[in-house]
Amino acid sequence: MVLGFYKSISGETAKAKADASIFTIADGIVQYLLVNHLFNGEKFAAIVGEEDENNVQIATAPYTVDDLTVPEQFTSIVDEAKIALDALREQINADDYKDLTIFIDPIDGTREFSTALGEQCSICIGFSDASGAPVAGIVFRPITQPTTFAMGALSEGFTESNLDMPETPNPVGFLTSNGSISPFIQQLISKLGYVRVPSGGAGNKMLMLLEGKGAAYIQDRGVSRWDTCGAQAVIEAHGGVLAKMTTFAKGDAEWKKYTYLKSESNLDFEENTSNLTPYNARNKKLINKNDPPRLGTLEEFQPYSNICGLIALSATGLPNARHIFDAIQEVQQGMPPSYD
Repeated sequence: MVLGFYKSISGETAKAKADASIFTIADGIVQYLLVNHLFNGEKFAAIVGEEDENNVQIATAPYTVDDLTVPEQFTSIVDEAKIALDALREQINADDYKDLTIFIDPIDGTREFSTALGEQCSICIGFSDASGAPVAGIVFRPITQPTTFAMGALSEGFTESNLDMPETPNPVGFLTSNGSISPFIQQLISKLGYVRVPSGGAGNKMLMLLEGKGAAYIQDRGVSRWDTCGAQAVIEAHGGVLAKMTTFAKGDAEWKKYTYLKSESNLDFEENTSNLTPYNARNKKLINKNDPPRLGTLEEFQPYSNICGLIALSATGLPNARHIFDAIQEVQQGMPPSYD
């Protein structure tokens, strides 16, 4: 279904969201199917998703997502997905997962999805326990041929994957977004002697770490909890780590993680640390992209923005953690992280 949507992307099926990313029909329908069909029935503590499923109508044709009409040729495949997910839902015990919160990114890397870079997109689903720690997850690339994925649950000793392993791993690859990177990250790459490897989607970059296509994924600019909950659970199950970058930057080599719980405020806010941007602001109308940087207050940040940066390493990259820690300490003396 997602591949079909991808192949049909046009001006009629994509539009700009308020934060300047691209909202597609695929985003809305994938999340709606997961929330209202697969995970429906109050079997979990809470569900947190990137897209607002309230604007999806797939009960009667023509189906719509916001003001977009779903092309008629997709009606039958959406109906098939509804039936299949309803059947899977019946296999989920009603009492076993009451303390788990689900974080969903229906299309991680939506901009890539809408600009012919769909192989960099992923569907990310993570499950966190009552303390907010990710305990299970899956990151699935729906566009690659064949499809690729990794899933895992560390506490259960479970991992499974179908990855695109290169003939030669890249031990000095530094994974970044396709867009601009901060001066801090530029200097950190140089200090480490690594080579920048740009690619879209946080989930995709976690898979790239597992595939050996990069040694590290470090970012001082924001992603969100739904981008990293499933990815963190997966990479930890495979022996790696995903943690806040602020702890490293503040001289603490301990891995401190984000908190994944449904909340009205940002549970990982650190005083006098993060800059407010249109991406992470609770009220986007109060700040413009070209405004000078300023520190935000707890009340100003979105509850699910990862405003403390991130550092992710696979199991093979963990031996370099001390080298990375030392490089961060040195680089930030002249060029502090953006945390925006």
